[in-house]
Amino acid sequence: MSHGFKGHSEEQGLSTAMRLLIHYSGDVHQPLHATSRVDHEHPEGDRGGNIFPLPSKEGAKNLHAVWDSVIYEFTGYGNLPFTAETWATNGKDAQTLMDKYTIGDEGKELDPVKWADDSFKISHDFVYAHIKEGDALPEDYVDQARPLAERQVVLAGHRLANLLMSLKLKNTTSEKEVEAFLQ
Repeated sequence: MSHGFKGHSEEQGLSTAMRLLIHYSGDVHQPLHATSRVDHEHPEGDRGGNIFPLPSKEGAKNLHAVWDSVIYEFTGYGNLPFTAETWATNGKDAQTLMDKYTIGDEGKELDPVKWADDSFKISHDFVYAHIKEGDALPEDYVDQARPLAERQVVLAGHRLANLLMSLKLKNTTSEKEVEAFLQ
């Protein structure tokens, strides 16, 4: 029996599903994916900071883009498909962040609603505080926001790895190798 969509094979469907799982697992850890500022000027919300304009800096023109870039640390979009050099750079960047932040048991949390709640708390407590539309982000905001964003990236990676291990998918990587990677 074929489970393919419009002529796609099951393997292609699983590939797409895996890419979406990875993408959504990362997205829910970005605080502006878990909120929308609603006020008298934005009664229907600001689309998670997408309509919170900021002066363009390294291609980021709104608050959402700034947080997507890990507070100006990783701006722009890579050329696809990635080259060996791009993969090496991404791996080095990931290792640098993993070395910087220790993730404890919270990395084992597998409930996406809890992930979204954690992101919402960051957006509620910090993301919109002491900043104004149209103004450059103050240096102290950037200095405080970047570690929050970086840690969220690392936390997302841990949670994704633990989620994938919980699915017990067929793979060629042993659980021991994955555990060693997460250390």
